[in-house]
Amino acid sequence: MRTVLKRKRRLINLVAAAVFLCGLAGAASAQDKTEPQTGQQTGKPQSPETAPARSPISPLPAFAVIGPSRELKFAENTWFRFGAQVQGWFRIAQDRNATASDPQGTYAMDYYCRRCRFFATGSVVKDVYFNILFEAANFGRFDATQVATPPNISTKTLGIPQILDAYGQVRFADWFWLSGGSILLPLTRNGLQPTTTYLSIDTSNVAATPAAQGNTFVLRDTGFQANGFVAGNHVEYRVGVYQGTRQGATATQSGSHNGPRVVTMLSANFWDTETGYVNGGHYFGTKRVLGVMGNFDYQILRKDGPAAFPLNTAFTGAEKNAYYGASGAIFLNLPLTGASPRGGDELVGLLQFGYYDGGFRGPALPPLAPATTITNAGTYPLILKQTNYLAEAAYYNHAGRFSIFGKYEMRKISDDFNAAAKTANNLTWIAGGLKYYVAPSNFMNFGLQYERIINNDAPDNQQSGTNNVTFQMQVILY
Repeated sequence: MRTVLKRKRRLINLVAAAVFLCGLAGAASAQDKTEPQTGQQTGKPQSPETAPARSPISPLPAFAVIGPSRELKFAENTWFRFGAQVQGWFRIAQDRNATASDPQGTYAMDYYCRRCRFFATGSVVKDVYFNILFEAANFGRFDATQVATPPNISTKTLGIPQILDAYGQVRFADWFWLSGGSILLPLTRNGLQPTTTYLSIDTSNVAATPAAQGNTFVLRDTGFQANGFVAGNHVEYRVGVYQGTRQGATATQSGSHNGPRVVTMLSANFWDTETGYVNGGHYFGTKRVLGVMGNFDYQILRKDGPAAFPLNTAFTGAEKNAYYGASGAIFLNLPLTGASPRGGDELVGLLQFGYYDGGFRGPALPPLAPATTITNAGTYPLILKQTNYLAEAAYYNHAGRFSIFGKYEMRKISDDFNAAAKTANNLTWIAGGLKYYVAPSNFMNFGLQYERIINNDAPDNQQSGTNNVTFQMQVILY
């Protein structure tokens, strides 16, 4: 009798376990059917037209599950997604200063991690998101600041990570998003491209011009930004107020009395839309993109406060011209066999123009020019009045998993400045190379780039042009 009861209990337990497992399977199936395919998150969710509508009674998972884009989901609108990126570089760079014993200039060689990154994006509740990016940039590269400071016999850059992106974001409507924290400034089209989809192996040299004052964190700054999408997501605007440069304290007032840095962007896409935190570069045949972008940047320091470094307090009480910058771009991503989620051959092109004026007026920056020759310290004295040009193009072959690229860029400062200032700043860069993609798209690739740097106003004792060769190995998981 006791044996029969034990068998009945065992049978009941097995039936209950089977019912429980079937229930879990049904819930998981319902979850798969009602959850949208979120795609690759870049700090913003996919645009509404590509995300299927949610069921009003979509069940919550009872435990963490892996979503369709490898995100870790804890509830319907609560998920985290983690990523890592490594860009290993070997760079050979020719010296610009020639000597009697070495008229051609020798070559420096560096092995370092151009970008070592860890990042996370996610959703807190519905329409509330976050993005955090840690980076150890140029880890292991030669550090010139340690050469003359014994006993620091190691001349390599330390791998101290810093926070780049760190912001929260809320979507009130398609046409109005609000972000706060450390945000990528929308300064240029090239500067907004993802580092893993550059046509060449890195951002352009002229993209760093509006950051030359040294008041940003790798093209990021802390502040608040509003952005939104209209006209069926074909038009995006961004308007942000940021720290920029803060004026120092004086004997009568505390520091940081000046207004914010204001950066705006307007972008229009005539074919496919772009709704991510970053835009452009290669799409590897998955998008058909044609558009234009305009960017504007402004800040001004107060008359009663100190001037910005390196002029410091010498011009307290004097007028300081405003800094402003403007950039415009035309861009193209053309799939040669039509856009496909599986990718395909692609032609990419970008034409970009920029004009910048930090407000400084004088023959050259101190200490090259005495303070008595400076008529206005300006707001950003390290950004001389100048014009920038950038043209780049690439071809991606999907079957062969390779791309070839070329680019031309030039910086020309105003004739208001003397010969010494022109020698240091009037430069032309011409680069070309190829990449081989071990894994599909940009998950893993090798790149090789040759670059010629031309000093347009080189003196007789310096090279008129130098050569750089860079080999890159990049891997990303996201």
